[in-house]
Amino acid sequence: MTVIGKLGQEFGQYVLQLTGQLLLSHQRPDSLSEMERSIRDMLLKLGQFLLGAWLAMLEEPYPLETMACRCGAQASYQFKRDGVLYTLLGTVKYRRAYYVCPVCHAGRYPLDDKLGLRPGELSAELESLTAMTGAQLPFAQSSDLFSALTLISVSDESMAKTTRAMGEEVQKQEREWIAQSQDYAWLQEQERPVERPQRLYGALDAVKVHVRGDTEHAWRDLKAGAWFTTTSLPPKTPDEEWEVHATDISYYCDIMEAQQFGDLLWATGCQQRAQLAQELIFLGDGADWIWRLISNHYPEAIQIVDWFHATEYLMPVAQAAFADQTQAEAWNQQMRSELWDGKLDALIGAFERLADHPRAGEAARKAATYFTHNRDRMHYPEYRAKGYQIGSGTIESGCKQVATQRLKVAGAIWNLDNCILTAKARAALLSGQWPTITARREHLSLPLAT
Repeated sequence: MTVIGKLGQEFGQYVLQLTGQLLLSHQRPDSLSEMERSIRDMLLKLGQFLLGAWLAMLEEPYPLETMACRCGAQASYQFKRDGVLYTLLGTVKYRRAYYVCPVCHAGRYPLDDKLGLRPGELSAELESLTAMTGAQLPFAQSSDLFSALTLISVSDESMAKTTRAMGEEVQKQEREWIAQSQDYAWLQEQERPVERPQRLYGALDAVKVHVRGDTEHAWRDLKAGAWFTTTSLPPKTPDEEWEVHATDISYYCDIMEAQQFGDLLWATGCQQRAQLAQELIFLGDGADWIWRLISNHYPEAIQIVDWFHATEYLMPVAQAAFADQTQAEAWNQQMRSELWDGKLDALIGAFERLADHPRAGEAARKAATYFTHNRDRMHYPEYRAKGYQIGSGTIESGCKQVATQRLKVAGAIWNLDNCILTAKARAALLSGQWPTITARREHLSLPLAT
C-alpha cells in the first residue's frame, strides 16, 4: 500500500471514530447551535490530524548523513526530534530530522527551514490572523473574539505580541525604503522611462495619543501621512455636501520629530514615485511643520490648505463681533463666499478692520495672520478649475481610523514603543499592505537550535 493510501485509510478510520463519538455523546442535541459547535470541534481535530500527517509525509524517511551548515561546514544527522506547532488548527506535534554542526555546534532542522516552521511559537498564519485582530480591537477583546470565531485560544498578551511583531516588520520595511530613497543609484533607476504618475495626492496631519511618561509629555503627536489618487471632482458650491472618494490609499505614521518624519515622507513617496509625478498635490491644515516638510522634500508640489480648516476661522470672529445671530450668520456666509471666490484681500481686510474690536479682536487678528500666512495655498477657484481636491478628509479619516478608533479607546495609556508598533500595524492593514507584511515574516530566520 502506498503512503497516501495508508494515510487515507488512517484518516477514514479517524473520521469514523470521531463521528461515532460525536453522535454517541450528542444523541439528543438541544439546539442546532450545539450541533454546529460539536461539528466545528470535530473538524478542528480532523485538521490537526491532516496537518500532522502532511508534515510526516514531507519528512524524508531516510535522512541524509550530512547537510550544509550556515557556517560552511557539514552538519551531521543525529536523530528524529519532536516538535510542537501552535497553528490555526490547534496544537500539532510532529517529528523531524535533527542535525548538529561539529564546528559551530549549531542545531538544524531541514524541514523547519524549508517550511518556515516555528516550533514552540505561533505559526505564520496564526500570527497573521491574531495580529490582524489585535490591530482592529483592544487586545483583551480581540482575544475573546478570536477564540469565539476560531476555537483557538490565544491570550491577550499573545495578541499584543503578534500585533507588535507586524509593526516591527513595517518598521523594517520603512528603514529599507529610507535607505533606498537616499541611494542615488536607486533613485536614478526609478527615473527609467516608464509611466509616471499623472496626478498624485499627499496629505499630512497629526493626532494626540496618550502615552506613559512624565506628565509634561503624556500626550504625544502621532504624525500621519497618506498617499492616494482620486477621480472625484471638487464641489461646485461652498455649501455642497461632498467627500473625497480616494483610491489606492497608503498610510504611514510614527511618533517622532518632524525632521525625522520627513525622511519617512520622502521614502514612502519614492515608493509611490511621487518625485516623478506629473502633478503632485499636498493637502494640509495649515500647520507650519507640514508645509516645511513638503517645501523641503517636494518643493515643486502644489500646496493646498484644507477648505474646511480654513473656514473654521470664520465663525468665531462672527459670533464675537455680532451679538445678533442673524448678523453673525450673514457675515460668516459673506466671508465664506469671499474665500470661495479667491478674494483674499477682501477677506483679510475684513479681519484687519476687526483687529481692535473689544470682543472679536483676538480671533480676528489670529484669522488675519492665518490667511495672510497661507494665502498662496488658498487659490480655491484655480484649484477647482483644474479639478484638484481642496479637502484633506482622506488623512483626517486615516487619523481617526488609526488613532481614534484603536489607540484612543477608553482608558488606553500606551507604552511609547507599543503605541508606535500598533499604529504601524493598523496603518498597514488599512492600506491593504497586510499580505506584503505577513509574507515577509512567513520564513523567519529563527534562532539556531541547541
